[in-house]
Order: sequence, then structure tokens, then C-alpha cells
Amino acid sequence: MNMRFLAAAAAVLMSLTAAAGCGKGDAPQATGPSTDLGNSALAPAKQEEPVKLLMAQKWSEINDADFKSLIVEPLQKRYPHIQIEMLKGENIKEMIAAGTVPDIVATWVNLIPDYQELGLVEDMTPLIKKHSVDLGRFQPTYLDTIRGYDKNGGLVALPYDANFNVIYYNKDIFDKFGVDYPKDGMTWDQTIELAKRVSREEQGIRYRGLETDGYGKLALQIALPSVKDGKSNLGDGQWKSILELAKTIEAIPYNEPVPNVHQRNQFMKDRNLAMFATGNNFNLLAGDAAKGLNWDIAQYPSYPDKPNQAGMVDEHVAFVSKTSKHKDEAFKVIEILTSDEIQKKLTRASGKLSVLKDNGIRRELGADMPVLQGKNLDAIFKGTYIPAYTATSKYPDAGKILSEQVTKYLKNEQDVNTTLRMADEGLQNHIRQIDGASGK
Repeated sequence: MNMRFLAAAAAVLMSLTAAAGCGKGDAPQATGPSTDLGNSALAPAKQEEPVKLLMAQKWSEINDADFKSLIVEPLQKRYPHIQIEMLKGENIKEMIAAGTVPDIVATWVNLIPDYQELGLVEDMTPLIKKHSVDLGRFQPTYLDTIRGYDKNGGLVALPYDANFNVIYYNKDIFDKFGVDYPKDGMTWDQTIELAKRVSREEQGIRYRGLETDGYGKLALQIALPSVKDGKSNLGDGQWKSILELAKTIEAIPYNEPVPNVHQRNQFMKDRNLAMFATGNNFNLLAGDAAKGLNWDIAQYPSYPDKPNQAGMVDEHVAFVSKTSKHKDEAFKVIEILTSDEIQKKLTRASGKLSVLKDNGIRRELGADMPVLQGKNLDAIFKGTYIPAYTATSKYPDAGKILSEQVTKYLKNEQDVNTTLRMADEGLQNHIRQIDGASGK
């Protein structure tokens, strides 16, 4: 997993605002035939004038191998006149300043505001209709989340894969201490109790029972933003519960966080972390670092009043740049990436969750990945996901303001009420300064 996931775990620390009217947009469904390319076997199109497209990405989870197998090769097969090049680096703002403007961008959904500020984003509904894309093929919550980024409820992008949350656990640690493995359907309280039984020191090795990627990840699970409708949202009582839960986990004896060592390394390399409740790590678990690791997965823990709710939508999206001179050709890339054929290939070979409704495709998750054979993959599909709030980059210091106060709380330097009050005051001041400077 790359930097995108690190940001996802702490995304709530960014300046975020909840989506207003999410899913209520009236962007029309296409009425033409489906663009399901699976039935066409990506047959070559008629001969056309050569076109070269530039693609940019940031936190897209598309590596070089994926780019070749999921985009370049099927594009060449279906549209041999279209060539595509992946631009190096992730600083798209610098690319544009240097005169290189991408035709298509693949990114994490929460970064859409960054590209709106750059003038790259527009409602793709006209292209969707022109190319007769059947929106009914997609999971509705994925589209609802994207609609939050258009004031008229249009679609400024289309999703191509989705993240999921589960508990990864080290079976050897549980076996060592004679403790039962995690089960599907556990609450956070039950997970904490289980963690207590495997958090201990043995022969100079400290075994941690549970890591959750911090309070930010816990807030993301219930789509709880720090800023909502341009105002501090820290007065929402759920924030207190989130912070108290985070502290309860860290306060488990022997489960204190390990400074300067990433949780993934603790789980895969050091192998002293019993449970890691987080997002998709299948790509890393298939790598050399995890060889010999005796692991499995269980359903992500839930809150008692929100049973089986594993999180808010966390998806990767692609959009045609507003400034592209080859919009139709660029859109064909998105058509291919979201076709049945490529969604099935993505799901089977890369361990990424398809964004389509078709459970037949989604259930083929990891079918071509030997490392996933025999794993409890049903745990992934037992969790449900709610539409995400709509992110904004308007208040850049919101995360820092909240984090500074929460750190004091987790270090027992102040209580939770003081923490939220101080963070709320700091956040309100920040919002007033930004709004005042922008003339709001």
C-alpha cells in the first residue's frame, strides 16, 4: 500500500466538509446500450487517426504492472490508434505549471477538490450519455459519493476500484497464547477484549494485540468530518466517543504504540502485532516481506449501534480533464477500465474490489492470487459502506489543529473535553481566517 493509504488512515485530519444532498442529484442515467466491453472481447475498433493521451495519477493504486495490463494492453487491442503514457510523479500542479496537461487523471476520491482548484474537473454526464454508459452497472454508493463534488449532482468522475476494511490477524500469535482467532461480526468492545488476551511480553518480545491506524481511521468508519458545511464539526458528540475508543485501545497493557515503526512493518516484518484493523493490504501480503506469515482476515469491527458498518466509501476514480483536446478518446480509457472484462481481471489478479454491482465479478476477488487461497474472503463482503462526506482543501490546517490537541489527550496531558474544546476553538479561528481572506 502506498502513500494514498497513509493519508486515508488520517484523512479525517484534512479539512473536510460533509456532502450536502449526497445521492440526491438528478444526473440522468444513460438510456443507450451498455458499454460492457466484456462481451466484445475488446475487439478492435475501426481505423482512426492516431491519438496520444497523457495520464496523470496520484494515490491511484495503479502501479506499472496494472497500468500495462489494465489500461495499455486492452486499449491497444480495442483502439489501436490510441496511445497512452503515464506521466512520472504525482505533483500534477507542477506538471501543469510546466505546460504538461493530462488528458485523464486517476486518483483517490478525496483528492477531487485539488483538481477542481486546478480547473481540470467538470461534469462528465455529457460524455457518459454520449458513450451510452449504463450507470446502473455501478454500486450506487460509489456514485453517490462522487456526486457530492458537483453542485448539480452530476458525475465529475467514475470509480474503478474500491477499498475495504478488515481485521488482519497473525494466527501464530493467537496459537502461541492459546487464544481463539478473531471472528466475523465482532464489535469494537469485543475486539478490545480479545486484544487484551494477546497483548503481553514474552521472552523480551512485546506483542501488541491491536492496531487501528489511529483515531482518524475510526472517524472515517462513520463518515465523521472535522469540518461540516464550512463550520467546525468537533461539537458532534461522536467525536468524544471516537477519541475515547482510540485511547482505550492504546491503553491496553503492552499495546502502546511503537514510535517510528509503521503498523504494517509490525504486522508483516516484525510479526509482533496480533491484529491490524485496516484497509486493503493484499498487494503487500503477496510480496516478499510477508513470506511465511501465517495470517488470515476477519470482518472489520463495528459500533454496537451500527452493526456491520465497516466504513464510508473509499474509492479510486478517473476523470477526463476539462482541458483535454481528446475527451472522447480519454473517456474510452475509462470505459475500458470499468468494463466487465477489466473489472473482472482487476478483481481476480490485483485483489482490488470491483465497483460494479455484479456480485459474480466481486466474488472473484483474488481468485488468481495464490496468497489469498483459503483465506476468509467472505469477511470482506459482510461489511457495508455508507457514502463518504465530500472533502475540501479549503482549510489546510484543520488536520494539524486537531492532531495537536488529540496528541496531548493520548499522552494524558489533558482530558477529552478540554481536547475537543481547544481543537474546536482553534479550528473556528482557522476557518474565520480563511473565509475572511477569501472574502466570504
